[in-house]
This record gives sequence, structure tokens and C-alpha cells, in this order.
Amino acid sequence: MRFFIQVVLSALISLILGPYLVYWVLMLIIAGMAALIKGPAFLSFVAGAIGVGSVWVLVPLFIWSGSDSDLPEKIAAIMGMGNSALLVGISGLIGFFIGGSSALAGNLFGKLFENNPPY
Repeated sequence: MRFFIQVVLSALISLILGPYLVYWVLMLIIAGMAALIKGPAFLSFVAGAIGVGSVWVLVPLFIWSGSDSDLPEKIAAIMGMGNSALLVGISGLIGFFIGGSSALAGNLFGKLFENNPPY
């Protein structure tokens, strides 16, 4: 249950606060959220990665399909990519990795303050 809550909260944080904050501030918020939720470190990584990566793929796709603009093709041509969908995919992959790594870092940081003996 923590996994699904963390996926939904990561997606909502990046969807709602994304237009107003810089990406690294979003990742600090996601790390703080992961520190509070706790749980296994691997599942925290996957939850943060799925939450942020899905938003970073779906929002550009909705904007691109709704506006029918040539801008993604022009940016992909400037960056040397033949396909503008590849540009959206790479953006989602970057969001996947930074969302997952920030959730993992927050989870591990939160585990530093647990009162579990190491033996």
C-alpha cells in the first residue's frame, strides 16, 4: 500500500508543482516524502521513478497531441534526433532516473534516524 501511495504522491507532486518549481526542488520534496513514508529502499526507488517518469512522459504527450505543433519536431531536429517521440522518451527516462534516485536518497536518509540496533 505504501508503494501505491508513494507513486501517486510522487506523480501529483511533479504534476502540480512542476510548472512552478525547478526540478531539483521537486526532487527534494519527493525525497522528503520518501523519508516520511519509509518502506523498502528498492520499492521507494521504483515508486519515485514511476511517479515522476510517467508525468514527464504523459504531460508532453498531451500537450503535443492537443496543440498539433511543429515545435517538438523542430527541437528534435536541432538536437540531432530524427524522431520527436524519441525526445519525449528521453525526457521520461531522465525523469525516471532522477525521480527514483531522489526517492531512494530520501528513503535511505530517513532510515539513518531509525532507532533500530545494527545487530
